[in-house]
Amino acid sequence: MNILFETDKLRLETEQEYVYLVLKETGEFLMEDDFYGNPTCGLIDVNNQWAIVAGEHLTIWTKTKIKKIDIKELQWIHSVRMANSSCIEVLVDPWSEKPAIWTLDPLTFKLSKLRDFDDYKNLEYSEIVIW
Repeated sequence: MNILFETDKLRLETEQEYVYLVLKETGEFLMEDDFYGNPTCGLIDVNNQWAIVAGEHLTIWTKTKIKKIDIKELQWIHSVRMANSSCIEVLVDPWSEKPAIWTLDPLTFKLSKLRDFDDYKNLEYSEIVIW
């Protein structure tokens, strides 16, 4: 198992093309998902209210719901980051046909495109992307 992200109470673990959200205290799986290719990134809220995992698609876990977002515009997510306490930014593969930065509210699942991201379109692949 590889650890994608963790807080004091929750851990996102990956193995092969699977991801698990684990309650650390008991080892209980709160979420399981599979990806084509391995998940590339994930985040967990500091208050453990939500978790997201991304790669070929995006999956959001909250205490009341699990939502999988599998739309063409959000395929092959490169990375995610916190924009503020209630908003996540999602970077679609900078070398894809339509690279972009999206915003997501992980509690309401509201998703909107922030802007196109063509900064790396004609550059060689790099693990580190400044966005």
